[in-house]
Amino acid sequence: MGLDSVEILVNVENAFGITISNYEAEKIATVGDIHCLVWRTLQGRQSMRCKTQQLFHKLRYTLATKFNVPKETIELDASLNEIFPVANRRLLYRKLEKELQLKLPPLELPPGWVVVLLITGAVLIIGTGIISLVLVLRFHYTRWLYLLPVLGILITKFVSNILDSVRTVFEPALLNDYTRLVLTLNYGTLVQENGTNQKEVELVIDHIIADIAGVEVHEVTPEKHLGNDLGID
Repeated sequence: MGLDSVEILVNVENAFGITISNYEAEKIATVGDIHCLVWRTLQGRQSMRCKTQQLFHKLRYTLATKFNVPKETIELDASLNEIFPVANRRLLYRKLEKELQLKLPPLELPPGWVVVLLITGAVLIIGTGIISLVLVLRFHYTRWLYLLPVLGILITKFVSNILDSVRTVFEPALLNDYTRLVLTLNYGTLVQENGTNQKEVELVIDHIIADIAGVEVHEVTPEKHLGNDLGID
């Protein structure tokens, strides 16, 4: 199995609190194979209660009572970027995480800052790469200069860390998609409380695969081959 396949299985194990043997892993070829394997492993922990719905109502209650968000605006198709308070958003977001006692996805950079970071990274990494090539090939400097792009990567990462204070954008923004992502991040904890059901198991697995494969979650369907269709090694 390739690194991506191993990463998927590790994330699945962590999400559901299970262990997948090497023998079982070697028989996996499609998305549906993972669905079936995990569901068989979880037999006896089923529940017809929908944790996605439960989590949405928990989010709705917390936003309305603790953050003064008008309840009528908290719908599945609502954008968190529009309804969640803008002032001191990062501080309030940490408070939301504490109130929910769940792991929440990090806030992202606004589009303008994303462009700034991409340009900075390109200039630093490509620029240092060109400089190192010129110095080594033209002026016969030490080949250690080929490591200059690594310095560009580190500086870019440093700049990215500096920009943490302006990360204020919810991604995904729609409350429906955000709730599903929070469910994926916390499934191992939530399943211990009320059990699970097959539809939610498959949803969490699909999100894990989509994230690692770099595709949209709707592209992850049971019949898709991990390697041939999704490009997972």
